[in-house]
Amino acid sequence: MSSNSNLYEQPAWYSTSEISDMLDARETLQAGQHPLAEVLTRTSLLQTGQIFKLITPFTPMPLIEKVQDQGCEAFVQKINDSEIHTYFCKK
Repeated sequence: MSSNSNLYEQPAWYSTSEISDMLDARETLQAGQHPLAEVLTRTSLLQTGQIFKLITPFTPMPLIEKVQDQGCEAFVQKINDSEIHTYFCKK
């Protein structure tokens, strides 16, 4: 499991070719809904080494911690002030 201090350091497992699923949750969040259940479902379907990409307007720390508790590693890329990409890899 990744520690929160190195979430922004690109890990060895990160590769765009391994992204098998993606969710842009910005509209969901703007509508006042939370994508946690959908993210947990979709990350649970990953095979070892596959990556799920989540797009949000902020770093979703509680969500990241829940997915990490399910056995995934996380990597966060800040694209700009309103676009954050979080990658989850099934280990």
